[in-house]
Amino acid sequence: MAALEKLAVLTALGGAAAAGAAAGVRVAGTRIASRTDERLDPLLTVPGGVEHHRVASHDGGSVHVAERGEGPAVLLLHGVTLQWDVWSPLLHLLGGDHRVLAWDMRGHGESHAGEEGVSLQAVAADMTTVLEELDVADAVVVGHSMGGMALGRFLVDHADTAQGRVRHGVFLATSAAPMFPLAHEPESIGQRAATLVATRGMGSRVRYDWRAGNLSRVVLRRSFGRRASGAAVEQLRAMAAEMAPDSLTEAARAIVLHDLRGALGANEVPSSVITGTHDILTPPRHGRILAEALGGAEFHLLDGIGHQVMQEDPFVLAEHIRARAGGPAASPVGAGAAHPSSGTGGDGGPDAPSG
Repeated sequence: MAALEKLAVLTALGGAAAAGAAAGVRVAGTRIASRTDERLDPLLTVPGGVEHHRVASHDGGSVHVAERGEGPAVLLLHGVTLQWDVWSPLLHLLGGDHRVLAWDMRGHGESHAGEEGVSLQAVAADMTTVLEELDVADAVVVGHSMGGMALGRFLVDHADTAQGRVRHGVFLATSAAPMFPLAHEPESIGQRAATLVATRGMGSRVRYDWRAGNLSRVVLRRSFGRRASGAAVEQLRAMAAEMAPDSLTEAARAIVLHDLRGALGANEVPSSVITGTHDILTPPRHGRILAEALGGAEFHLLDGIGHQVMQEDPFVLAEHIRARAGGPAASPVGAGAAHPSSGTGGDGGPDAPSG
């Protein structure tokens, strides 16, 4: 076959493959968008009665905190690219008899980083500021993903404040170990990659805009477990689209370099670790390592749940928080399996990763 003929065949095959992939994304994205959940979808909207605070940070920034309800205090810390209202289900479920506070982490939503940028040390300092300025005491603090990493950093760097103001720490879909082990080897490829990611201006050149559409839906669907409402996936996309590139770069570097395995053993605040069997971002093995690093903290594994626990099964999470906040008696966290989704059929979520 002549060279030009071979090129034509390869081009045609490549075009057919691309067309097939595009069609697959379109079908999968449409299916994801159409899925509803009559129990969960109403909880994704912000409830009434929410008050908003602006707290000045130690380095010239500001922290936005939303608050609803009265009673035992609960402070909710979201993960990277998210915002305070990802916790709307918990504001609904706990706000009637708890004082629930949910912030925008610095560099996210309406919170602005000061001179120290978006680092876990700075976020931990913000926790101390918020707890003191808003007079939050005897609180259950729930940290999701990067928020859980910040909770760990807070327990290490601000132990006195933690012991005086935190009743229980809930580490939700998070880690104490390096997400990329090579990043902690001197002069390793991972270390150099982390340094490159942190280079000034890198975030504005390497990014994805998370536009509304099927490709974003298909990618973000991987953050969930067996079931995911289209509304929940869209909420995740809209928040990610608003993340400033430079803040995302700083946050990514903090996550890559995070390692508290040797420091959390001195923690004296009672703690628990919750992760999902289908979490591919912080798989179960990360939760087990974290529980061990905390000196044998409670470890709970939720069947069928992915990374977005507060969107996937806020009911079991609310029960877990109530039991540790001194509220009404609640069933064990493992009861999540007794709350099957009432939405339409599954949409081909990921298989459970090895934990």
